[in-house]
Formats: sequence, C-alpha cells, structure tokens
Amino acid sequence: MITITNLHKSFGVHDILKGIDLDLPKGKISYILGPSGGGKSVLLRHMIGLLNPDRGHVFVNDVDIHSLSGQDLTHFRKQFGMLFQNAALFDSLTVFENVAFPIVEHNRGKKIPDLTEQVEKNLSLVGLSGINDKLPSELSGGMRKRVGLARAIALRPEIILYDEPTTGLDPVMTRSIDNLILSMQQELDVTSIVISHDMDSACRVADFIAMIYQGKIIESGSSNEFFKSKSDIVQQFINAREISGGMT
Repeated sequence: MITITNLHKSFGVHDILKGIDLDLPKGKISYILGPSGGGKSVLLRHMIGLLNPDRGHVFVNDVDIHSLSGQDLTHFRKQFGMLFQNAALFDSLTVFENVAFPIVEHNRGKKIPDLTEQVEKNLSLVGLSGINDKLPSELSGGMRKRVGLARAIALRPEIILYDEPTTGLDPVMTRSIDNLILSMQQELDVTSIVISHDMDSACRVADFIAMIYQGKIIESGSSNEFFKSKSDIVQQFINAREISGGMT
C-alpha cells in the first residue's frame, strides 16, 4: 500500500531521516515504533505530503505522492484520514462542526442533504452520541481523540494515520483507543498506520511492526518476527516495557 525508498529529511544541521526504506502492507494495522524525537512523526507527515523529502520517495498505491501538487495532491489526500496528536480539533467549532468540516470542505458549493446523518454515523462508529453541540474544551482527552477519529474517517479513507494516539491517556483509556483502532479496521476495512512509542498497544493490536532509530528503520516484520528480533536496540526497547510492568 505504501512504499518508502531512501527517504532523507533534515532541518538545518539536524539530520532526522537518514535513508528510510519501508513497505507497509495493505489492509493491516502497522505500528512504527521508536524513541521520542526519533523522527516518527516526521516520517508520518511525509506519507501524507505535509513535508517534502530532501531526497527519496513515498509511493502510495504506486503513485509518488511528492510528484503531485495543487488540486491533484488535495484530491489524492482524500485517500487518507489522520488522527493528529491531541486530536487537533478546532477549538471554536462544536463537535458536529469539527466532524462535518472535511465533508463540507470537499463538497464546497454543493448541497449536502444528509450531512447530519453522516456526522452522527461517524460519531456512532467511534462510540459517541449526544455531544454534537459540545465544544472541545468540554470533552475529556479520550473523547477528543474519538471526535478526532470521527473527523478522520468522515470521507471514508483507505488509509488512517494515527500520530501517537495513546499519548497522555491513562491505561483504561489507552486500551479503549486500542480497541477503537481494531474496530475501525474491522468496520471500514482500512489500512492503519500508527506512530507510537507504546509497546503495549503495539503488542495488543499490531499486525506489522517497524522500528525507527537514529533516522533509519532497524527492524520490520510481523509482530511475531519483531518480538524475536536479534537487534540489541529492539530488545532493549522490549525489555524496558517488561520492566515497567507492561507485559500482559
């Protein structure tokens, strides 16, 4: 579904991505793990064309996304839904208006007679109802994440990108978000790509795991293959999880 080849990105004198090569499978839940500040979110933003590489390519369904611009790129991005860190809701808009936003934007100038029905269906898919008129400031962290996901799936994308979806959540809410990722996979038959440092969540829901370290992918494969990795860095990451009491 997504193939990344020799991807490089620097900001000033700081080399963030140093030749990323990665194939992410279609119709699966893929986790990209790594320490904080290791380039995971930078990589995610290249996948959707929010950043341009210094060199290298990102192919989505065999299309080099960075060869597109203008309306072509805007149209191509309809294949993606993205749940940003902290949900990134519009503070001045209600829950209804936040979820409706991409539908309205992509149908500008057209009548949308079933807008309310679409919004309520998306909220129902993420387990929410009766909060249409609330503002983001009135919601818990977990509810904001769910509203953000309802917005991300509004256009029924083929690919959902999750940027640190469990950061800042308690263990109960973390499991709830994990279950939601699984639910989206089953309900919408999408390809899910999760950027995270949460090994517990990866263990629970990932089909495929890759690890980025010092700007390169040092391990990738099925969940079973990943946990059997002979890489010292990968095993240190796994063992740190075990020591913290994360094993279930």
